[in-house]
Amino acid sequence: MRITSFSIFNQLTKSLQEGMNKMSVLSDRLSTGKKINKPSDDVYGMMRAMSYKVTLNEMDQYSKNLDDAESQLALTDTIMSSVASAITRARELAVQASSGTQTAADRAAVAAEIASLRDEVLRLSETKLGERYIFSGYKTDTEPFDASYNYTGDANEIDVLIDRDSTMAVNIIGTSAFSYGGETYFETLDDLYNGLVNNDQSVIQSSITALDNALGQTTNVQAEVGARLNNLDRLRSTLQERDASFKTLLSDTEDTDIAETISELTKIQVSLESLRASGAKVLSQSLLDFLR
Repeated sequence: MRITSFSIFNQLTKSLQEGMNKMSVLSDRLSTGKKINKPSDDVYGMMRAMSYKVTLNEMDQYSKNLDDAESQLALTDTIMSSVASAITRARELAVQASSGTQTAADRAAVAAEIASLRDEVLRLSETKLGERYIFSGYKTDTEPFDASYNYTGDANEIDVLIDRDSTMAVNIIGTSAFSYGGETYFETLDDLYNGLVNNDQSVIQSSITALDNALGQTTNVQAEVGARLNNLDRLRSTLQERDASFKTLLSDTEDTDIAETISELTKIQVSLESLRASGAKVLSQSLLDFLR
């Protein structure tokens, strides 16, 4: 059957168009670095990529939440260490002042330092992170204790989302951090101060037991905060591993293999050049046959 010049021209045009379309797709992949630039490139692949991106965005938010939680807990840990140091110093002074060899003048001198330690612990209870009091529960705009040492915050824990179905409390309630057995550390130190000023050895002696209880409670709070910080470290490590895995999956799904794409593009360019040359030869021969 005789193949007409028109049929040859149509076939060459179709082949050239297909080759040019493939070149366009490959060129887009090289310029964007993505092998999926529109849904028609790979519908299922684009759906998977979108799912991975949603998960990565979620994990990015969890990471920010972990950072916020770590900031507050680390600050709380630092504050409680300072509280423990102040109470330890107060106890040392109380033991010293409880000795029968101490005079009223000696105890009055110690009282001045105890008053300073009391005020320091009260100041520590008023610590802020940014504009938020960290020991007032939800009432972050309210100082946790008033001038009479009454707790003015609430008993709510502030939870942050650290995974899809998991939260962690990032705060310690003021009554847990600064009181034991219904008595605040400020009241304990105030009692010791008054005992020293009044030269009352029995009050000074009883304050030592109260300070021991306060120090024990402070140690418990430090242990709780430390446990939460350790848990955050483990969660962060797990989150980083998951993040890396999903980024790899996303890259495998949508990123262009540059070397492979360049190789395919080169092959198509060679193929198009050969097609052009062959087409020119065939069409030229067909034209000669027509002229004869």
